Amino acid sequence: MTRTPPKAIDTLMDNLAFWIAILAVVISIAVVFLGLRAQQQKQRLQDAAAAVLAPAEPEAPIPSPFVFAEPQARDDLQQIKGIGPKLEIMLHGLGVFSFSQIASWSPEQLALVDAKLGSFTGRPERDQWQSQASLLAAGDIKAYERVHGKLGGKAAAPIAPPRADGPAA
Repeated sequence: MTRTPPKAIDTLMDNLAFWIAILAVVISIAVVFLGLRAQQQKQRLQDAAAAVLAPAEPEAPIPSPFVFAEPQARDDLQQIKGIGPKLEIMLHGLGVFSFSQIASWSPEQLALVDAKLGSFTGRPERDQWQSQASLLAAGDIKAYERVHGKLGGKAAAPIAPPRADGPAA
C-alpha cells in the first residue's frame, strides 16, 4: 500500500524548492559582485604601482648660481661680512665673483650654494649675504652701514681682474 504524502508536506517541498532557487540566485549574484570588486581592487593596485614606478616629470631646472662673471664685474667678496679669504676662494671656485650674482640668487640657488660650502653651511642666510650684496652692488655704502654696520677697510670698488701675463710686480 502506498501512502500519499499529506498536503502539508507537498507545500513544504514546494516552498523548499523555491527557497533553494532564491538562495542559488543570491549566491551567484554575490559571486559576481565579489569578482567585480576583486577586479576593481586589482585595477587600483595596478594603477598605484604604475604611478609609483612611472618616472617623475622632471622639474624645471633651477638656473645655476655658478655662472662665471665677466672679469670687469669681479668684486671684493670679503667686503661682505661673514666672507673671509677661505670662503671667497670657495665662491670663486663655484664661479661667484660679484655682488650682483649673490644679490640675485633665488632661494633655490641660495640652497645650492649653501650645500657646497662644507663647514660654512648656513653662513649665507645667517650673515645676510644677499642683503649686503644688493647694497654693495648698488654702491649704497650709507645704507649698507646703516643696516649692517661699518664697511671694512677697502672701498666698495670692484677689484681689478687677474692679469693674463701674471701678477703685477
